[in-house]
Amino acid sequence: MKWPWKKRTLSFDEAAKFNWKLDTNVELRQKLDELAKQYKNLSEKEYRRKLLLLFRENGLVIDSNQLDMLLLLRHKTDQMLLSREADNDEETT
Repeated sequence: MKWPWKKRTLSFDEAAKFNWKLDTNVELRQKLDELAKQYKNLSEKEYRRKLLLLFRENGLVIDSNQLDMLLLLRHKTDQMLLSREADNDEETT
């Protein structure tokens, strides 16, 4: 039985698919750029609705909470990679 108050967790595969789509799907990136340009003319609710719709159109069926988690994971991963890169640069100089 599925309990309505339980949040659906994200699998590693879903997170990887999200990152892969953002990194490789040129059409999705162009549409995200176009949506970003409309940001100041939209309410936050409308912006997020359109953002989720873009992802669904590209095979990523996620809800708002999952989007927040995926974006946070992506941000933290970028921070870790940049930190590691900076450490490697310091070692070579």
